[in-house]
Amino acid sequence: MLQGLPDRAYQCVVTSPPYYCLRDYGISNQIGLEDTVPQYVGAIASVMDEVYRTLTDDGVLFLNLGDTYYSGKGKSHGIDPKSNKRRFGLRAVDKSGGVGIGIRPKSIIGIPWRVATEMASRRWVLRSAIIWHRKNALPEAVKDRPRRSYENIFMFAKSRSYYFNRKALVEIVEGKKFIEEDVWTIAARPRSTNGLDTAPFPDEVVQRCLDLGCPSGGAVLDPFAGGGTTLRVAVSHERHATGIDLNPQFCRFMVEQMKKL
Repeated sequence: MLQGLPDRAYQCVVTSPPYYCLRDYGISNQIGLEDTVPQYVGAIASVMDEVYRTLTDDGVLFLNLGDTYYSGKGKSHGIDPKSNKRRFGLRAVDKSGGVGIGIRPKSIIGIPWRVATEMASRRWVLRSAIIWHRKNALPEAVKDRPRRSYENIFMFAKSRSYYFNRKALVEIVEGKKFIEEDVWTIAARPRSTNGLDTAPFPDEVVQRCLDLGCPSGGAVLDPFAGGGTTLRVAVSHERHATGIDLNPQFCRFMVEQMKKL
C-alpha cells in the first residue's frame, strides 16, 4: 500500500509498529514475530524506507517503540496484568538461541535503539530520542529488576530544515509555565477499542506529536494504524490523514470511528 502513495505527500508521520515478539495479531505477513532481532529490525527499517519517500522534505516522523526481554525459556514465569494478550508459550524469541544477536537469557534486547540506528544508516536524521513516561501504567509482574515505566518515541527528519513548533512544548497550568522537553509524562490511558485486539497509544501522545511536527491543514500518515488513533486525532484537529493496516477488522473499526467525527 505504501508503494502506491505519492512522493512527498505527508508533512508528518506518527506511528507505533508491532513490538517484537509481544503479540500475535493472527494476520499473515505481520511484522513482529520474526525469528531473530535482525529480521525484525530489517522489516521495520524497510517499511520506513518507503515512508521516507512519502514524507515532504520538511516533514518529520515520530516512531513509538517499546522493548522486549529475551526469556530464553518457553513460557512466562507469571502473568502480566498490563496485557492479557501477550503471547506466552513457545515464541520465536525462545527458539533461535540468542535471537540472532547472541544475547543471554533475561537480557533486555534494546529493540528501539537497534531500529533507530539502522534507520539512521538509511538516510534518516535522528533528531530526538524522546522518553514517554507512561504515568499510572499497570506495573510489570517482575521482582528481580526495576519495572519499566517508559517507552521511546524517536523523532526523525529527512533534511536539516523541517517544520517544528517549539511552542507546543510549553504548557500553562494554573498560571505557571511548564516545559516538557524530551521526557513526556503522559498517562497510559488509550481510548477503548470495544474489545478490538490492538494496542493503541493515548490520544495525548499523538496530539503532542502533531502539535510539534505538523502544521494545521497538513497531511498525516500512519502505516501501522491499528485502531486508528492517529487518524482520529489528526482529523479532529484539522489535518488530513491516511492510515494503513493489514488487519481488515482494524480497518473496519477505523472507518466506523471516522464516521462519528
